[in-house]
Amino acid sequence: MKKILILSFAILGFSSLISQVVVIREFAMSFYANEFFIGWVLFCWLLGTALGSRFSCDAKKAFRMLAICHVLIAFLFPFTIILIRSGKLVLGTPAGALPEFIPSLLYSLAVLVPLCGVLGMQFAVAARAQLSQTSEGESARTVGWAYFWECLGFIVGGTVFSFVLVFTNEFRVAAILAVLNLVTACGIFHIFLKKKILGLFVFTAILFSAGLFMSSASLQQRTSQLRFPNERLVLTENTVHGNVSVTQLGAQYNFYQSGLLLGADREALASEYLVHFPMLSHPGPQKVLLLGTGFNGPLQEILKHGPREVRAVELDPEFLKIARGFLPQDLQGTLRDPRVQLEAADPRDFLKREGEKFDVIIANFPDPASVLINRNYTEQFFRSIRSHLSVGGVFATHITFAANIMTPELERLGSSIFATLSQVFPSVKALPEDTLFFLAFAGKASSLGSKEMIDRLSERQIRSDFVTADQIRYRLTNDRVGRVSTAFSNSIWKTKNTDLRPRTCYFEFLQWLSQFDPKITKAFFFGSTLPFPVILTVGLCLVLFLVAFSGGTQKGIRKLAFVSMGTAGFSLMAFEIVVIYLFQAAFGDLYYRLAWVITVFMVGLGAGTWVALGLKKIPERFGLAGLHGMNAVFFFLIIKGCVRIFSKGFFLGEEYQFVFLGMALGGGLIAGAAFPFANRLYLVRGEGNRLGSVYAADLGGSALGALLTAGFFIPILGVPQTLILLGAVNALLMLLLLFRKDVRRKDL
Repeated sequence: MKKILILSFAILGFSSLISQVVVIREFAMSFYANEFFIGWVLFCWLLGTALGSRFSCDAKKAFRMLAICHVLIAFLFPFTIILIRSGKLVLGTPAGALPEFIPSLLYSLAVLVPLCGVLGMQFAVAARAQLSQTSEGESARTVGWAYFWECLGFIVGGTVFSFVLVFTNEFRVAAILAVLNLVTACGIFHIFLKKKILGLFVFTAILFSAGLFMSSASLQQRTSQLRFPNERLVLTENTVHGNVSVTQLGAQYNFYQSGLLLGADREALASEYLVHFPMLSHPGPQKVLLLGTGFNGPLQEILKHGPREVRAVELDPEFLKIARGFLPQDLQGTLRDPRVQLEAADPRDFLKREGEKFDVIIANFPDPASVLINRNYTEQFFRSIRSHLSVGGVFATHITFAANIMTPELERLGSSIFATLSQVFPSVKALPEDTLFFLAFAGKASSLGSKEMIDRLSERQIRSDFVTADQIRYRLTNDRVGRVSTAFSNSIWKTKNTDLRPRTCYFEFLQWLSQFDPKITKAFFFGSTLPFPVILTVGLCLVLFLVAFSGGTQKGIRKLAFVSMGTAGFSLMAFEIVVIYLFQAAFGDLYYRLAWVITVFMVGLGAGTWVALGLKKIPERFGLAGLHGMNAVFFFLIIKGCVRIFSKGFFLGEEYQFVFLGMALGGGLIAGAAFPFANRLYLVRGEGNRLGSVYAADLGGSALGALLTAGFFIPILGVPQTLILLGAVNALLMLLLLFRKDVRRKDL
């Protein structure tokens, strides 16, 4: 009996981790991959699980409910994938467009609550079932071990996903989870319920799992098509760096990476504007570096200037292989030109290991809508760019803009990039239209006269359809150039964008938000204006308020357990978001390594729980106070290392990823140890009777930590101040646990 319950907890953890990673990837591809939305998805996931874990039933019903939960998970997970991929169709969002803000939040909440609620309920009923098999007075220890077995399931799930299932068809993954959950349900029915219909249930389970597995390829194609309304999905494939999809609209092929439109098979207008202005700004560009998308036109335009060598860096090698098969013949010929050297690498990693200098460097990245893309717009990245420019070299980058109607959101976004470039380059020029081009010069100044550029266009005998002599004259001398440059120079929001404080990413989020609801945009913007001391004071006062109403009575002790576990969950999830962000900033894409980081957190969580379960003689109050104190010290120590590594541009090789994984292990270890102590405080000293209550407090705090850290703390405060906030909150709670008179009973 105990073995089947242990299996149930392990399958719960296994299913939870894999389904969570898959769900996050699916939402990123189908909706919006910025950090606020990812934080919202985590918030919905954890909140739904917390609500489900509040479910309570007697021991007689627990086994039946546990088997039903396993059955529901088998059906709900693939159904959730289908609902996520149907999101754009349901909300009426065209392919490649961004969904409206409020509808997308509500839709994601509605989609996730059923699945997450069942996962949370499963923990509560499994704990109740396990308690019925143990002696009285063992409730706290029983729930503690339940938490430990779930953590082991998390660890196994993360390991299997990272090394086996990361590139697997999502419906095949769903079929594997269905088999595991349905087999566990059969075991529960057989051992505890002795139902005559067991044979029929087993037959149905086998039929469903086999059908899901056999039809996974067809389901993958049909449901992936739902992400691209009005376009025909030609190909979709998971790679190391994300999902690559190719669609067809008429005779045109469109390329998507993880749901983000990278471009069509030919983009003549965009390519000419991207290339010719920086190339004409240099008297004789011989060595050119193109970072980002270049297959659909930019490389062809660069070669018109007669360079000796062109290096093109694209992140995903599989994407290049796929794109080649859909390009026009002339563009395929460009990729085979002997002057062109194609490399598959992360742009920042390429610059770290590359010692060559270039006359012109062109960055062709999407707008900085996520921290992954934002790392290509930071001061650290721009300094690396400048170190690779030859004397008189030119660097060009761009963002989407609207020169005729420069909203406050666009001004903040543009001025942030302008200010960051100006910190690195002695001369920066902004050329605004529907696309805002930034030209940065390695020299002290640049005249950038239209006559000189027109003469070079003629001398190089460049045939172009859009960048003509008249267009060059217009783009460099129209009144928008002076107006926008003056606005950027005088803006109070010309804030540097750095690896540890990605402000440009947040301004891009506000720009996206302003398209749907100006009032909500103002509210989010107001949050970004709050000084750090104000936010820190609010956080500390909130802890004081919660603990003030947690006295020495039984009810007060239960509240104290909730506050302590909620704070531990909040701190763990906030720190997990910080580590994931730092991992991306240091090493780039996290698509296939996301499960690594989460798994290491779970290893720490499981180890901490196991150690704390053996510390029976330590009073709960002292144990929790010590753990919160360790958390505070841990966060404060990490601050110095983060600033040293990222602010000073230290070289980070791939081997340094273990430093971040070590940080994840330490954070999980402390949070895992808090659960048994808080659970004992609630169930034994506080005489609580809801077995999933402390689990719910943990998840509730984690939900809040995910949303606030991803959506606000990191982009607004930055990583160091976020860690200061976490450290201060834990330090205050430690002092309150140690010195409050009404909770200083020796038995606590």
